Amino acid sequence: MLKRPQFSCFLVKFPVVLSQSFAKGPMFFLRSSKKRAQLTDQELITAYRESGDSAHVGELFERYSVQIYGICKRYLKDEDETRDAAMEVFEYLLVELRKYEIQTFKSWLARATSNFCLMRLRKGKSLNNRQEEYKKNTVGDMESEANGHHVSEAAEKEVELQALEAAILELKNEQKACIELFFMKGKSYDEVAELTGYSFKQVKSHIQNGKRNLKIRLERQNE
Repeated sequence: MLKRPQFSCFLVKFPVVLSQSFAKGPMFFLRSSKKRAQLTDQELITAYRESGDSAHVGELFERYSVQIYGICKRYLKDEDETRDAAMEVFEYLLVELRKYEIQTFKSWLARATSNFCLMRLRKGKSLNNRQEEYKKNTVGDMESEANGHHVSEAAEKEVELQALEAAILELKNEQKACIELFFMKGKSYDEVAELTGYSFKQVKSHIQNGKRNLKIRLERQNE
């Protein structure tokens, strides 16, 4: 079971320091002041938006560091890539929390981190390694099919993601836009409405209809 890491103090504006801090363990961040530690997630977000002080985001990151690291590790496996991805999630927070209103931070963070990792699996630095792994496991599966062996988890995720992307492309434009923003970009209903110009009710309807149509298309692909 992952334990909550202890963080050393440093200035968050220096990426080099972040990198060095990650070198010795899964997480890194600055020790929270007692005042920040007593604030709710929403209060920290509000304080950051008003002051621009990244220490508030540092507290949020520390608060959910185990969750972030766990999600990244589950998808990416590799220790170095997991640390890099978690660092990029922090940088992502610095930008996104100032641009959009986040209603429920914990669930939004989990969804955004998962989607971030899925995108990294396709576009990340380990693409060549994953291609080799896919080839190796595909050959192994062909040789051991009689024994009931299955493709690796990484290969399965790759196939599932490709199928999902293909199904999304077949959706109506309004459904596709809302689905991509909500699930792939981690936006809330309000943020999707703001970005697309649709009303909150329309966004909710497009997402629900899009999910239903995606399910139908994916089931057809599996037949």
